[in-house]
Amino acid sequence: MISINIIDFNGTKHTIETPLNLYISLMDVVRDAGFAMGNCGGMALCASCHCYITHDKELKTQSLEEEQMLDQLPNSDFNKSRLICQIPLTSKLDGITLIMNN
Repeated sequence: MISINIIDFNGTKHTIETPLNLYISLMDVVRDAGFAMGNCGGMALCASCHCYITHDKELKTQSLEEEQMLDQLPNSDFNKSRLICQIPLTSKLDGITLIMNN
């Protein structure tokens, strides 16, 4: 089990406990917990899963498609912004904090 902390659009903090499943993304877990995101099905095309990430461990490097989508967002932060559909669910994510930001 890993813990994922989410700060929603209202500033409310939520914590999700989820078992590891290497076949899904971080977005899948967050969406399945009831948060609206993933309009493109996790293809890095819509940015509905754009979040700022606070974490002390190295995450999967951004793909070219993710970088291009983030470059189009007016509220993208080079150091914090990620499309969480592009981050596979791994044990490295335990304790991660996502700040929702569309």
